[in-house]
Amino acid sequence: MVDTYSRISRQHQSHAEQRILTPRIAVLRNIPFVVPFNDRVGLLHTLINRDRSRLGLSSIGDTASPEVSGMFRSENVVVRRGNVFEDGFRSIFPQDMFKYRMRITFMDQHGAIEEGIDGGGLFKEFLVSLVHEAFDPCKELFCQTEQNNIYPNPSPMPTDPKRRRLMLDKYKFLGAIIGKALYEGVLVDVSFALFFLGYCVGQHPEFNDLQTFDQDLYKGLVFLKNHPVSTQPDANADGDYNDGDDEIFRVYHMHFSVTTILPNGQTKEYPLVPGGENIKVTSRNRQMYLNLVAEYMLSKQIKAQVEAFMEGLHTVIPENWLRLLFASPLEFSQLLCGDSSAIDIADWQRNTVYSGEFGGQGYSHRVVQDFWHVVDEDLTEEERRKLCGFATSCERPPLLGFRELNPRFCISGYSHDPEGGTSIDDRLPSASTCVNLLKLPVYSSRKILHRKLVDAITSKAGFGLS
Repeated sequence: MVDTYSRISRQHQSHAEQRILTPRIAVLRNIPFVVPFNDRVGLLHTLINRDRSRLGLSSIGDTASPEVSGMFRSENVVVRRGNVFEDGFRSIFPQDMFKYRMRITFMDQHGAIEEGIDGGGLFKEFLVSLVHEAFDPCKELFCQTEQNNIYPNPSPMPTDPKRRRLMLDKYKFLGAIIGKALYEGVLVDVSFALFFLGYCVGQHPEFNDLQTFDQDLYKGLVFLKNHPVSTQPDANADGDYNDGDDEIFRVYHMHFSVTTILPNGQTKEYPLVPGGENIKVTSRNRQMYLNLVAEYMLSKQIKAQVEAFMEGLHTVIPENWLRLLFASPLEFSQLLCGDSSAIDIADWQRNTVYSGEFGGQGYSHRVVQDFWHVVDEDLTEEERRKLCGFATSCERPPLLGFRELNPRFCISGYSHDPEGGTSIDDRLPSASTCVNLLKLPVYSSRKILHRKLVDAITSKAGFGLS
């Protein structure tokens, strides 16, 4: 029954996509940037919501009950804290269930099941924890550029077929996880290298993209490209040139090869073309050399990793959606990681709800007004971003504003120290990022609120996913 339903649903999905995209395809394919970016983001959400409806899932941001949401398929996933990536990979990847509802159960360090019903918050906690673990550049799968941007580790793949397949499956899994984040409307706090994100929108990297990979390498190659040549070697009777007399080769003494560092610390020379280690870089072929270096650094050495990652991403978000709707890797980065512009405090305030001791009065409560005054007048932009990350797990707000947060950003007030302290003014604000909740003591003054808030967001004291 499920197979039949899936086949019919795919046909329905294809027709639905055509109805939505057909009037816009010509524009999107040729000049997508003339359609406002927010409109294209909205169109992606429309396509995702139609696909979710096809699977019996609620729309993005809709907190439908488990009994209604995901009526055709849902899976229970048990993960150990501190081992979320490996447990998630073993539980989810073989089942190919990335589009379906996942009910997450956490196991503590002692092996005991933690109490809690996953109404969406535990899934967000799982997703944020998994991304934090898996994209850590200290792990084996990803590296960092000098600008602290993430890209696949270019170290040679294992030669053992089983180990190679396992590593590629992990890249595929993480591509699907990023797709799942888009599918669920969850922002990820990862800064990807733009040359890598270019693959997500169908753009192959070019020479100038090297500056997002390695600034020193890029500058050195640009210097080579622009090096003036005062003399050219004379041709012999056959019309051939003596490359050894070429000024570029005399100065740089380079060949058509690059040197890579293996995991064991040894180096290996990689020819950019067959026999490249014996082909000299000269004034006549240096442009070809520059292009080949860029192709190797940004494409060839991570080809298998990128292909596996993209395969996973496209199992959740179809490739044609991303190619049509997003004109650049920077746009895709904003879609994935949130708005990089200054935080709109008025929008944040409009889309905030209140609970606890603030639930009755809301914005009229003295401490709530103190809080927004501090955010608007006293915090720097960097501190506002830290506050956003402290409470929601991502320092950037959603592209379409704080109304897109699910659940809505909430400030909960309390005036009694749950740990029996002598004064509520001694407490720091705390947060539950899985539900976008800021827990704010009812401080006696705005000055104390300001000091305690800055202490909390800079030290991350009181930060918690659960």
